[in-house]
Amino acid sequence: MTRSQWTQRIRQADPRHGALFVLSVAAVTAFAVLITLLVPPAPTAYGAGIALTGPVVRPDENPLFAIQEVLAQQSAALLRGDRDGYLQAIAADDAPLREQAGRRFDSLTALRVRRWTMETADLPSRNDDTWRVPVDVGYCFADDDCTPVRLRVATTWSVVHGRLRLSGYEQTHRPWDATTLAVKEGSRVTVAGPAGDAAGYPVVLDRVLRAAEAATVTDDRFAASFDGPPKRYFVYVAGEEQWKDWYAGGAANAGAYTIPLQPGAADVVVDHKTMTDSWLPTLITHEFAHVVTLGGIAPPGPAWWLTEGVAAYIANGEGGELRNDLPSVRGHLAAGKWDGSLVLTRPPADATFDETAARYGIALLAVTYLAQRYGEAKMLAFFTEVVRKRRTVDTAAQSVFGTPWQTVSTDATASVRAAAN
Repeated sequence: MTRSQWTQRIRQADPRHGALFVLSVAAVTAFAVLITLLVPPAPTAYGAGIALTGPVVRPDENPLFAIQEVLAQQSAALLRGDRDGYLQAIAADDAPLREQAGRRFDSLTALRVRRWTMETADLPSRNDDTWRVPVDVGYCFADDDCTPVRLRVATTWSVVHGRLRLSGYEQTHRPWDATTLAVKEGSRVTVAGPAGDAAGYPVVLDRVLRAAEAATVTDDRFAASFDGPPKRYFVYVAGEEQWKDWYAGGAANAGAYTIPLQPGAADVVVDHKTMTDSWLPTLITHEFAHVVTLGGIAPPGPAWWLTEGVAAYIANGEGGELRNDLPSVRGHLAAGKWDGSLVLTRPPADATFDETAARYGIALLAVTYLAQRYGEAKMLAFFTEVVRKRRTVDTAAQSVFGTPWQTVSTDATASVRAAAN
């Protein structure tokens, strides 16, 4: 949308603007610069400690262009590592907002933010003395050549003594927004944890980084059957508070999870309490398998068994995942808790460890059967049809295996029961 079109929308949204917005873009810009130069220092009556650093906004003027100017300046300051410039639009006496913004700046800088844009997503709307406008953020870490991850946040603004100030910025649950992070970077993986917390200590981050770098060898190989390896994997190690807070929070019966952000982008979150030297490589290989097989797209709920079964299959190279789950599978079947259906759903949040492990183990055994019976390539093609393309298991079985799903399912169920016995 051109600036003149924005101007017309502003006039329609607020008729009080008068003749100011019928000026040309060049005239508006020149006028704003001139006013900025001519405004004298704040009189003593304004009060001590009032920092007049924001763009000038005339009485009853919609601050759209001034907000866009501040957002552009903030983005530029972040990318050049200028902390003071990033905080400039926030009042010096607004300690909570400055602390929030400073934490975000420090974490983004530690993650080597390479692209960061902030654009208004609508016209600002006024409520008393506050202006509200949603802002679309686009960001990339560690790589200039990328498709920015998109995020929308709510912002509020005020005009104090004729100058624009940022007065509110929505606190998101992204790790880099909610927490000051310490960061370690390898050749293929970036690992971050809360600075000052046990989960962010260098020894912990180093251990996770070593396991994650090793995991990329396996996951990159399987990525060739999908969209290819990601340029970089991102792992966030959560302390106790962060496990509850980051994104939607981790389940009590989970040790890690993968968050699809958008096509081509996903984050992995690991609970620091579940990490052991022997289990960590398998755990991270499993989560990276979600990164490469899902490609940043959330899977359909009914395909949970296939989504997790394939990730477990990829992580089970030396049999560690199956050895961990098989005792629970045997107990589950012996107690008559499985009806033989492969289409298992996600365990309830309050499920016991044994029930959760049993579902993962059954999914792994089922996928392993498909790979052994029809070949790994066809098993992965079946996954693509069901999970990525949202086809039914009946349609996908006929298309990929040339066999009705009922036959495939019956044989796979028998194989699971035999392996458990």
